[in-house]
Amino acid sequence: MKSQTPDPAVITKSLLAFVNNNIMARSRQIGADDDIKAAGVDSMAMLKILVFIEAEFGIWMPAEDLAVHNLSTLRSLSTYIVGQGHGNR
Repeated sequence: MKSQTPDPAVITKSLLAFVNNNIMARSRQIGADDDIKAAGVDSMAMLKILVFIEAEFGIWMPAEDLAVHNLSTLRSLSTYIVGQGHGNR
């Protein structure tokens, strides 16, 4: 079976939908390139995002990958997922 290359735009769209529908207040939506921490996403909300990533894309980020360059924006999270060869379930 041929594996498809994960599409970062699709992953980003999925992350945006999850975060804006389940974490952010309706009046305070987050964009793909917005700083997650500055937008008000706290450690508990980040944990929910990481659990969503595991359920949706089959990937769990090990502690050594929980770095600012991977977690600063939803687009950086998407880039990380694609870089791990995941994203298609």
